[in-house]
Amino acid sequence: MSSAYILQQAAAFGPGRLVNVLRDFGIPVQLRRLYSNDEIPTDLDEIRILVVLGGPMRVTDIASTHLTFLQAELDLLKRAIAVDRPVLGIGLGAQLLAMAAGAKVYPNARPPAADAPPGTPPTPLPEFGWGPVTFPFPGGTEPIVMGLMDGAEMFHWHYDTFDLPRLPAPINPLPPGTPPPPTGNALLSSSKVCKHQAFRFKNRLFGFQYHFELTEADIDLIVAQGKEELAKVVGSDAAVKIHQDTVKNYTRYARLGDRLMKNFVQFTKTY
Repeated sequence: MSSAYILQQAAAFGPGRLVNVLRDFGIPVQLRRLYSNDEIPTDLDEIRILVVLGGPMRVTDIASTHLTFLQAELDLLKRAIAVDRPVLGIGLGAQLLAMAAGAKVYPNARPPAADAPPGTPPTPLPEFGWGPVTFPFPGGTEPIVMGLMDGAEMFHWHYDTFDLPRLPAPINPLPPGTPPPPTGNALLSSSKVCKHQAFRFKNRLFGFQYHFELTEADIDLIVAQGKEELAKVVGSDAAVKIHQDTVKNYTRYARLGDRLMKNFVQFTKTY
């Protein structure tokens, strides 16, 4: 029987509540801890669902000698994309999915003002901690995000963003007046500082920049391991603020996140 394969890239970024949701649907789960040298699956016939989790690294680390599994994941994602095998990318996993589909991944930043001096660099806009997301029309009407609503608080941990992947352009030029070809994508979710938070590509390929799958213990571990980086980017009191927000937001977050995960499983089963 084919299984859901979950690729875990860092100890702190585990599958959270996702395993229980999949097992509730009777789907066998194979968790591969790539940071511990677990093997990446190669036979697509064995993969009913492919989940690629997040991590503190970035797609620019693909060339790092101690992170060779990133390139292997990218290669596997390219093959899954070609046949539209169900994929759920979360955090770094969403960025890898976008890259595998041919989209650009780059630092999330605000361009310099029109009147800024020449050579003024963009202002980095990383997202760490809790923040609300929106579900813009028409992507917000897609089955995978049914039951979620604007203002839902999600957990963010990223520097980068991505362009939405697109289907290849037609080989031959289109006649004048012809409607533009389909992009194959839908923007599912945005935040105030990062427009491309979640997307669908083709029919069964989904990427979510934010995390909706984590347990409270997962969040505490991510914050503890990234405490120095967090203080540098957000401020010295960031860890305390995130803990307070976790206490306030977690019950609703878990309910909405479980809804999203169930939507994903049910939607991909229909194809």
